[in-house]
Amino acid sequence: MPTVMQWRGRKFAFISACLLIITGWVLAFTAGSAAAILISETFQGLGTNSLLAVSMLSLSEMVAPKYRNVSMQMFGTVQSLGMALVGIMVRYVHWKTISLIMLMPIIVALITACMWPESPSWLAHKGEFDRCEKAFIWLRGTDDVSKKELTELIRAQKENLISEKGVKKSTIKQFWTQVTRRDFYLPGLHMFLLLNMMYWSGSAVVLIYSIDMMKKATNNEDAAFLGGIAINLILFVGVATSSVLVKFFNNKTVLLSSTFAATICLFCNFLVTLLQSLEVLPKDSLLCLYFLIAFMVPNCLGLNSLVFIIAAELMPVKHRNVGGALYVIYNCTLLATSLKISPYLFLYIDLWGTFMIYAINATISGLLVWKYVPETKDKTLQEIEDYYTYGKFNVKRKYNDDPVLLG
Repeated sequence: MPTVMQWRGRKFAFISACLLIITGWVLAFTAGSAAAILISETFQGLGTNSLLAVSMLSLSEMVAPKYRNVSMQMFGTVQSLGMALVGIMVRYVHWKTISLIMLMPIIVALITACMWPESPSWLAHKGEFDRCEKAFIWLRGTDDVSKKELTELIRAQKENLISEKGVKKSTIKQFWTQVTRRDFYLPGLHMFLLLNMMYWSGSAVVLIYSIDMMKKATNNEDAAFLGGIAINLILFVGVATSSVLVKFFNNKTVLLSSTFAATICLFCNFLVTLLQSLEVLPKDSLLCLYFLIAFMVPNCLGLNSLVFIIAAELMPVKHRNVGGALYVIYNCTLLATSLKISPYLFLYIDLWGTFMIYAINATISGLLVWKYVPETKDKTLQEIEDYYTYGKFNVKRKYNDDPVLLG
């Protein structure tokens, strides 16, 4: 889908992803066999993973830097609300009814997508500067800050078009040149680092397997059920609260503070489950339950949501065909490996060994993010691209006074 997004535009890709998800829900509602459910899941998986990438990348391009954090956080807030509601509904509502309920928001999204303009960044990348200016004004208005950002966007893209003039684009050599550029491989590595920090700290695993983990750690089904509901509610409240925190603090400050607190909880879970395996603590101790819930609080206050936002902002617009595909591949691969491997980790190295792996990964990844990943709050996408190209945010352009570039 990111390739389609770069070829036909963000709007076309968003609508296509919505149609895939709608097809999946309709097939789920009408399914009468296991094969039909599997087919519906295929459409769901393709559509939702595509929609995540398209939505995050489109928001990063269309929303003004001072509102971008809050807008992308609201995306995560609504998503977490849906996850929390579904987590509760599956116990009380028939799955076909859930299919109909989940169909409604995506239909609304499809209708609204037909109303908003194409991404100005994509239009500028394609050389359609008149359409770019109209779309930019429609989205941002005509204040001085917006005018300055539009001017810098058009100047930078005209520089790119001039530098690429006469270069053949359908060769393996051109692809290799692209992926070995500093402004591609560095943001690509940073995207992986951020997403790996989230997925392999056990964030998704705790959400998906929370009840199973609590049953194993407490031998108490009622406590595990209540703990599962608590975790889903914490997810929603935490992500909503993080939307407020990023208004007052830098992205990295919120992200790394939440990662630090979550890592402490992981080490506490490691210690408790280790003591249980050594029979120092009783098997039905509720300490693990408390620390799992405690882990979800800082996890939802930044780690679970900000990694997607920062990762979506890093890749330059000119590389978002391959870079967007990397975003999807990283998400799918890290989610699949963490969810599929974790049950075997529970089985062969027990909960204490699994928590130890999560804690060590979160510690190492957090230190690397602190050291190497740039702060993106209130930075335009052009400034972030300049950072990866030149090593600094504020770059005086070579062609600032060239009438060709200004025209």
